[in-house]
Amino acid sequence: MRWALVSLVAACLWAASVRAQSSTCNRAPLGTNAPKTPGSNNFTIKISGNPAKYVPGDVYTVSLLGWRQEYSVKKFTGFLLLVEPSRVPRDVYGPQSVGMFQLYGDALTLYSEDCPNAITQSSSAPKSEIQVLWTAPPAGSGCVIFRATVVEARDVWYMDDGGLTKELCEEEQDNPDMQPTIIDPCCACDEAKYEVTFEGLWSRHTHPKDFPNNEWLTHFSDIIGASHSKDYMVWEYGKEASDGLQQVAEWGSTRRLESELKRQSNHIRTIIKARGLWYPNVNGKTFAVFRVDNRHHLMSLVSMLGPTPDWIVGVSALELCLANCSWVTHKTLNLYPYDAGTDSGVTYDSASVATLPKGKIRRITSTFPNDPASPFYDPTGKPMKPLAKLTITRQRVYEKSCSDTDILRIDEPEFEVSDEDADRPECAVSEWSQFSPCSVSCGKGLRSRTRNYLMPQKAQMMMCKRQLEENEMCAADLLYCADSPDGAFGLAPDFDPRICTVSEWSPWTPCSVTCGKGHRMRSRRYLDRMGRKKCDTELVGKEMCVVAEAPTCDYDNAEVISEDCAVTPWTEFTQCSTTCGKGVTARTRSYLVPSADHSHCNVDLRDERECMAHRSVCFDPSEAEEVCMLEKEVGPCRGYFPRWYYDTTHQRCMQFTFGGCRGNRNNFEEYEQCTKLCEVNKAPGGHGNPPPNNPRPPPSRSRLRSQPDDRGQRVDCKVTDWSSWSQCSATCGDAIKEKHRRIVEQNRNGGRRCPRRLVKKRDCKVPECPTDNFSGLLPMSQRRETEPTATTTPPPVPHQPETESVPLPSFDPDEEYISPSLYNPHVGPSYLTDDDHDHHEHEDVENCVLSEWGPWSPCTHSCGPEALQQRSRLVVMEARNGGTPCGDTRQRRYCTLPPCPRPRIEHFPWLEWRRP
Repeated sequence: MRWALVSLVAACLWAASVRAQSSTCNRAPLGTNAPKTPGSNNFTIKISGNPAKYVPGDVYTVSLLGWRQEYSVKKFTGFLLLVEPSRVPRDVYGPQSVGMFQLYGDALTLYSEDCPNAITQSSSAPKSEIQVLWTAPPAGSGCVIFRATVVEARDVWYMDDGGLTKELCEEEQDNPDMQPTIIDPCCACDEAKYEVTFEGLWSRHTHPKDFPNNEWLTHFSDIIGASHSKDYMVWEYGKEASDGLQQVAEWGSTRRLESELKRQSNHIRTIIKARGLWYPNVNGKTFAVFRVDNRHHLMSLVSMLGPTPDWIVGVSALELCLANCSWVTHKTLNLYPYDAGTDSGVTYDSASVATLPKGKIRRITSTFPNDPASPFYDPTGKPMKPLAKLTITRQRVYEKSCSDTDILRIDEPEFEVSDEDADRPECAVSEWSQFSPCSVSCGKGLRSRTRNYLMPQKAQMMMCKRQLEENEMCAADLLYCADSPDGAFGLAPDFDPRICTVSEWSPWTPCSVTCGKGHRMRSRRYLDRMGRKKCDTELVGKEMCVVAEAPTCDYDNAEVISEDCAVTPWTEFTQCSTTCGKGVTARTRSYLVPSADHSHCNVDLRDERECMAHRSVCFDPSEAEEVCMLEKEVGPCRGYFPRWYYDTTHQRCMQFTFGGCRGNRNNFEEYEQCTKLCEVNKAPGGHGNPPPNNPRPPPSRSRLRSQPDDRGQRVDCKVTDWSSWSQCSATCGDAIKEKHRRIVEQNRNGGRRCPRRLVKKRDCKVPECPTDNFSGLLPMSQRRETEPTATTTPPPVPHQPETESVPLPSFDPDEEYISPSLYNPHVGPSYLTDDDHDHHEHEDVENCVLSEWGPWSPCTHSCGPEALQQRSRLVVMEARNGGTPCGDTRQRRYCTLPPCPRPRIEHFPWLEWRRP
């Protein structure tokens, strides 16, 4: 308690001293007793740009200078320039920020040791001007005042009078994402003329998620709006769209909305019209002018964002009148998309599905609609980037008296259109032509119409700028394209429809329920990998199925879930995890209240089932020739995944390290898969390990094909003899040796089946490895310098009949996997000896079963190259009776992080004594 009281007293004393220092700073010059000379003798403080207000955070040049004549200039020998708040802050613990001075390197100025936030001279040499940089304080700091003391001679000095005091207040910044409130009534008597600039910002770079592939259709439609009174709204947030706005939102057609505006002429001063921004000029600018008065002081405009179902950008009822009875001089607004509520599509290329009844006009954000298919959806809720920018600039003010405006209201003038050139004879144009046919034969496309100048040469000479072409979306007679890459939209002129070719449908999955009504699914795939990016063909089919009538179903075992463990309904089953053979399909659900404690809930949130892909076998025998003749391809990624490939030179399957991406089809996860496809027709009696000095020639095409099936004749499986034992996999520590055999010919027509065991392993008796040079995971810097040499034995790699070396994975800053079998002890079952295999030869073989990989852990450091993260999976069932052993259960990779900052030696006060 006593220490707390002492601390409080100390704080109070410190605060008092701060206040005393700030308020009693002695700014009179030293070395003189003469009083201050009245006035400033034309010495003045000047701030670059002569601003009336400061912008928070901006940097200004502050000068103190004397009066300049034609042949002379006033000089001074000393000065003190400081900045302080205009008002003394009430809270001594939170003093008002006044910005910060920064000195030039001219040796004329120093920071004052007597006054805070002050600059003084470095010498008494005469000077005509000094300059310093001043960084304005942050927003909310209020007004600041600059004060100066100038010493002209020993007993002649000036302070604070005239130009030696200058006050600056903070300039209020408009939020470009917010509109000002409507002022009613507007008290401005004058009228104003404005220019509005619409600039497109939307592009594949600013909004890359699902950006339209049919880029030739991207556009902002022709812009239409009005300056109007508060008694009429062109469109309004949270309200239903009018028929005219619906035409703009869905097709970009402005004609009906323009008719609606003309019918409200008593509420409108100017109808605003500007040409749209069409590909490839989507990021260009378009302009229009309009006028406002104290009755029509609001401005609205709208444009379609295309191609979309019914999305618009624009502004509604923007207030241009100020509370001080004047008009806004300049304003910038960011524009974001709005859903007009007339079409239910959530993607750029959604097919037209009318919303009945109409919905409300709503802002599209990163969380609405809450659908991952939305191109603006972001699960983190990150703010969106604007799609367009609106800049409004006041061009002219027409002076009126308030009595004049009262007279004008008796006889309201007709509205005007923003096309200023319409009244110029030299800019006269013909009538609009008929719209061209739709640019596509199915789905949505474009159509246009044109008009021409009646006097083209004169119009060009007089620089007329009237709109001569008008575009809008259109729908062909065939609403949907069967093989369109963009769903409801027509094909681009240079599009090749062959990339959208798909495979046959897979068989239907089992029904999703065991009793009652459920659903089943089937799938297909694109034959061209580019189809996933450019095509929108349906790849998943779904239909209802009934296993048994509902009354006969047994609901005694139905799942009962308490309220505090309530969950959402199951999602649909995912597609099969493989494209050939057996795979897994899953469905998930989540708790309704994710933040609650569910540790006591015994509820499954994931349901997995076995599924069969469209292709029951991953390789057809007819494809063996093509697959097995491919060269080994590691791929560009730097992961570590042991795989097998068929080597045409040695005519055998060999192991290699796969990087984790790309590669080709000569890539097998298991040795048996490789031998079954590529070594099925090897001559009997051959051995698995051919001498290195006598390599076999590459296999002919016929040897890679399965032999023809002799109908009716029983053929037993044929295998080679066991090879001799291989060399030990290591010279110290855990090492094994192995021998293997291969299947020469598969059984047919009920013949004796092939044995499952093709590899025998035996432990090697070797000495323990020294522990002083290896301890688990090497530091990254050390590992990069450690490469296998002639005297370096590679770490053991399990199940590798070939004795080729396995290189360390090279470093890649983006992503690097570190094999547990290389840098950590292998986590898996112990290897079976030959006796163990013989003991279980006639028992059922069970392969190892592993769980899915878990998520990656956080990085071990926040900077530098040594940071790691890892993930793991569990052994669900160990291998038994010679089954396929478990693979790696843990993977590690290096994190991509910025380098750690290097500490500067002056940051360490204990090193000061080392300096000379």
